[in-house]
Amino acid sequence: MSTSLRPPVTVRPRQSAATRTQRSVVGRNRSGVRRRRRRAAAGLVAVCALALGTAGCSLKDAKAEASVSASASASAAIARAEQGLADAQASATASREAALTPELKAQRDTALAEPAPVKNPQVSEETSEGAVASVYYFLDLYRYAFMTGDTTELAAMSENGCVFCNSVIDQATELHKEGGWANRWEQDITNIRYYEKLEGYNYNLIHVHISYGQMTWFYPDSGPSVAEPDEDRELKLGVRYINGRWMIGEGEVIPK
Repeated sequence: MSTSLRPPVTVRPRQSAATRTQRSVVGRNRSGVRRRRRRAAAGLVAVCALALGTAGCSLKDAKAEASVSASASASAAIARAEQGLADAQASATASREAALTPELKAQRDTALAEPAPVKNPQVSEETSEGAVASVYYFLDLYRYAFMTGDTTELAAMSENGCVFCNSVIDQATELHKEGGWANRWEQDITNIRYYEKLEGYNYNLIHVHISYGQMTWFYPDSGPSVAEPDEDRELKLGVRYINGRWMIGEGEVIPK
């Protein structure tokens, strides 16, 4: 009796040639259908991509055109506003000019032609004499700024945090912006003293006594403003030496 461990062999019936031919044809038909479906799907994807791409480009073009149009409109509006402002300023200047009498025009021309103050060479010295010379120069620039509107040198020797200095600069600038000016006034420094800075302080002190003649400021829209002569006015200035020159850090007018 045989005891082989191999599984029994199943013998399948042989297929006819017609059956094999039929299955081959069916297989080829199914493969063709699958290929046609894949081509159709690929074509659909391509059409969709083309359509979306065209729409995307159209949307981008529309946005770009809108942006350019808005920018052009804004630029035109700004140009019109600037032109309107320039025309208004020119009209105001012409009106102020027409309101000036020949005498006032002569006073204004004289004030605007005031020569710049002469700078003492000592202002660059890191000495008490240099500090005092710098204060003389600063007070001359104070008058010059109100007469001419030129605050360049005054600002150059004023520290950014100097409230007194900035107030002078702003007032002189505003006066001339409105078409005004100040006539030249006399000023005489009668006493000036220099004090070394104390421990814990940032500035040296300059104590000034000054007498002013009559001051006249002219505002085209409101007429002249006059300050009567002021004798022995007291002024305190905080100064310090920075980068080769004396700077004004603060100022105070002492009430009488």
